[in-house]
Amino acid sequence: MSTAFDRRTFLRTAAATGGAGALALLAASCASGSGTRSDPDTVSLWGVTGTFVPFQTKVIEQFKRLHPEIRVNVNQVPSQGTGDATSVITAVRGGTAPDLWLLDRFSAAQYAAIGLIEPIDDLIAEFEDQPKDAFLADWLGFTVGELTYQGKTYGLPHDTDARGMFVNRTMLSDAGIDLDEFDWEQNGPVTMARMAEVSERLTKKSGGDYTHMGLLPWYGEGWPFTWGLGLGASYFDQADSRMTMDSDGVRSVYEFYEEWAKRYGYRAADTFIATYEPTGHPPGQTAFLANRMAFMVSVPSTIQTFDNYGPKDLDWSVAYLPTQQADDPKYTWSGGFALCLPKGSKKTKAVWELMKYFTGKRGQETYMVPATSVPSNIAALEDPKGSAKSIRFFTESMPDSTCRPPLPVGGVWWDSLADARSSVLLGTATPQEAVERAQARVDPMMQTYSPFRLPKDYDEVSV
Repeated sequence: MSTAFDRRTFLRTAAATGGAGALALLAASCASGSGTRSDPDTVSLWGVTGTFVPFQTKVIEQFKRLHPEIRVNVNQVPSQGTGDATSVITAVRGGTAPDLWLLDRFSAAQYAAIGLIEPIDDLIAEFEDQPKDAFLADWLGFTVGELTYQGKTYGLPHDTDARGMFVNRTMLSDAGIDLDEFDWEQNGPVTMARMAEVSERLTKKSGGDYTHMGLLPWYGEGWPFTWGLGLGASYFDQADSRMTMDSDGVRSVYEFYEEWAKRYGYRAADTFIATYEPTGHPPGQTAFLANRMAFMVSVPSTIQTFDNYGPKDLDWSVAYLPTQQADDPKYTWSGGFALCLPKGSKKTKAVWELMKYFTGKRGQETYMVPATSVPSNIAALEDPKGSAKSIRFFTESMPDSTCRPPLPVGGVWWDSLADARSSVLLGTATPQEAVERAQARVDPMMQTYSPFRLPKDYDEVSV
């Protein structure tokens, strides 16, 4: 971590000043360096890293065959988490930021608020022969909504995903549990009460320590926002332009965590995870893959881990997230990445052409199939060849999906929810105390942007 920019300090400072100071700093610092990369036909890209690099490389090679006049320079910059832009902030200040940056889509509103990224509205107007709304209709609605701030659009959506509950069928079979009950093609979601019954049946101990477990709702993608969707939690009041993180709906999420933590003993359950997934463990060493954990809330890229590292005889499936009542609607949420323009991007036609191809039908199909990711481009999503067959549950979950609210304080909002979860699980705060602390932490920052309204229909799928 750079000593110049501590993540939480930066976000707190930017929010406290309404983003104005950060915006002025970024604008001034990139002005001197923006002309050093003036070749209009050269595009610099900060893209993916790790196992996804070969998929990105193939997309770029295809693009270069179509556009031999355009040179693409790719740098692999370590990905930041939600709200962490240390590398690109440093690059913008030094005038060395790329023309295109693949960033966590949820962070776009926050980065737009402080002037770190630029809108694409003028590029659409200059290079497309249709209105902005018609052009953006090619992507899932909520993926565009996440990229919208104060009426402007700050990128084009790339991949997306959804949350589902992976099921270890071997463990269920060994326990005599009907597999059809968790078959998403035959049945809807099971209730959380039924999950408690099944988990109790699957959980085993030896010498006082857990050896097998059913569901641990805080494991994997069991975030407060995940369960909050099923509990009707709401975090922002549009009418009053204030956070509502201490509302009854949000508190119920932490009461749910508290109930399950008391049932199994959080520290004992944590010891179980540490035993089968020690710090620094290889990708193939997980409790689920070892037939020790029956349920795991996760995303479609998990299937790539199964394919690359799982045992050949792994018997798994995916089920809907559990609901509170039997007749409650199905729910899930989606994240993903987007190509954006950091402050100082050349914003030439070459930049725009690469941006469109990378996030368009052909680029997404090339990338999404081996990455086991869900396309955000509707034409690619609707094409049977546009995604891996193994993720059909996730592609067909799109009509039930939504996204996180694109708030200008999104990073600290997310961190506050996670910190509140830790406090409740460890027993250092009651659910009421946890949500009050979260509200007291985030709402003053949000007030610096008041009045603020989320984009209209930002969370709609719009397929």
